Amino acid sequence: MSRIALAGLLLSAALPALARDVSGEVGYLQRIALDPGATVVVELTGPGGMVGEYRAATDGKQVPLPFSISTDDAGPLFLRAAILVGGSPEWVSDMVPVDAGDADVNLGLIQLNAFIPMGFSSQMRCGDTVVDVGFVGDEARLRVGGVVYELPQAISGSGARYSDGKTPETMIWTKGDTAMVTIEGKELPDCVATAAPAALPFIARGNEPGWVLNVSAEGMVLSTQDGTEVRTALPPANQTEDGSVFATEQMTVTVSPKLCRDTMAGMVYPLTVSVTAGESELAGCGGDPAELLKGNWVVRAIDGGPLPPDAEVTMSFAAGSLSGKSACNRYNAGVTLTGESLTIQPGAMTMMACPDPLMAVERGFMDALKAVTSFDFDQDSGALVLMAQDRAVVTAVPAP
Repeated sequence: MSRIALAGLLLSAALPALARDVSGEVGYLQRIALDPGATVVVELTGPGGMVGEYRAATDGKQVPLPFSISTDDAGPLFLRAAILVGGSPEWVSDMVPVDAGDADVNLGLIQLNAFIPMGFSSQMRCGDTVVDVGFVGDEARLRVGGVVYELPQAISGSGARYSDGKTPETMIWTKGDTAMVTIEGKELPDCVATAAPAALPFIARGNEPGWVLNVSAEGMVLSTQDGTEVRTALPPANQTEDGSVFATEQMTVTVSPKLCRDTMAGMVYPLTVSVTAGESELAGCGGDPAELLKGNWVVRAIDGGPLPPDAEVTMSFAAGSLSGKSACNRYNAGVTLTGESLTIQPGAMTMMACPDPLMAVERGFMDALKAVTSFDFDQDSGALVLMAQDRAVVTAVPAP
């Protein structure tokens, strides 16, 4: 290799990755004044999680509001925006695709819609852990992984503090759009509200008799297997001890933030839903099961056996993909989630050589991923359990 070629190679290796700017404006069509204390949050996410964020106080400004995010990720991305008031979403956007490439992108006006809470009012990001947060009267509800914590309000000098009063304690202390969260005595990193609350549209379904409920900004539509259809406008959500209640003359829908398992397929869903329409009392599940997998996990057991202390195995689920460390190497995999099953297709891996015990763990983990057919959560610990038919092959907990 010539000196010129070598110098060029060294120079290119020293240069940082080129950043691109993703910009635009956020706004809504309704003639409603924005709260002067509102915060704009815009997030860019890729297969491995969030790659960029814009967060700014509105300081009394009104929509449309500009934003700009700089990211080194040149792959295909998704953008989501929200306007938060007091840490809770008031306006949210749908997911907006951002094409791959190095060039700057201006997305124009990102339209926001009024947010209607569906069980949990918002999400917070505490380091690598995502916490769903909702409030009912004087009680806060947290969901981490598959576990829901109900926390009465406690006395505090500032902000709003909620605690179960146990030892070890689970608590949340909110201050604006930030919070401190402790789960069973383990303090999480400082939490900030995200731009990804559980917004409309929303679908629920049940069996015996079969029914499907579609809830969107346009209204609620209930369809049953005997051909009956009930249509109604979407009413405001009323927060009760049972969850979010949408009540009209034609039907009443209750959405509760409790894990629900489909009675036929066994798939686990994030919400339990009940519908009263005339003389019919219907029970079923709602929400997107992928929301339960999303985030970062640390594997604690493979095929029922605990991992060696020096074996680091992690999983990070995103839209249609899985990545992480497999004790020795980094890996990527495709994920297919349907109403009946979860399948994982291992893809590219790095090719490092490690000590034999770690290589054995890696082989066992990759074989376990190939065998996965479904997932569930341990009802006591909330641990994520990947199943191969009726056998637990991977057990993981939220990343600390």
